[in-house]
Amino acid sequence: MKPFLILLLVITLSTYRLQTNAQSCTITCPNNLIVMADSSKEGAIVNFPKATTLGECGAITYTPASGSFLRLGSHSVIVSTATGQKCSFTVTVTDNEAPKISGISLSSKTLWPVTNKKRKVAVYYEVTDNGQEVSTSLSVDSNDPNNKDWEVIDPHMVVLKASRLPNGEPKIYFITVSAKDVSGNVTRRTTSIAVSKSIEAIPLARQ
Repeated sequence: MKPFLILLLVITLSTYRLQTNAQSCTITCPNNLIVMADSSKEGAIVNFPKATTLGECGAITYTPASGSFLRLGSHSVIVSTATGQKCSFTVTVTDNEAPKISGISLSSKTLWPVTNKKRKVAVYYEVTDNGQEVSTSLSVDSNDPNNKDWEVIDPHMVVLKASRLPNGEPKIYFITVSAKDVSGNVTRRTTSIAVSKSIEAIPLARQ
């Protein structure tokens, strides 16, 4: 047999084998995954389950690679065989970690003397989260249910009236800081300040 005929036969057989292998290979991707973010991280290192193959498929590759760090949100993972078959599945990294609020401090330890006038009180704190976006807000309450003698200016400033209770007892204001991330996780911390010469602002444990 002439050399060029032999070469043609080899090429034909190789092409046939590749086509046969490609036709005989099937691949099935894993089910979609939902994983929690690693502690204090804006994502997670995710190891993917193995895809199921049938036939002569050759090496299997994942894009992105198994063991990659995936940020919060949804990610499409493409699985490919050496013979060209592909499938895909989705990995969703969720954020179940609430923001952290530092200890709260106020610009004044007490509201004194009693002037029956409103005073600005700054609220100092810091917020951290494993994500990037956190919204904060302030709310105020007191031990005087009949009078709402306060105003929230912004997440770091309130106005409080330096007045006593109708029975002459000290009025106590409770200032709560709320921090919420984009995943809906919320943390709250509360401190207090009194219209009193001796009762100082006290951080409270309630969340």
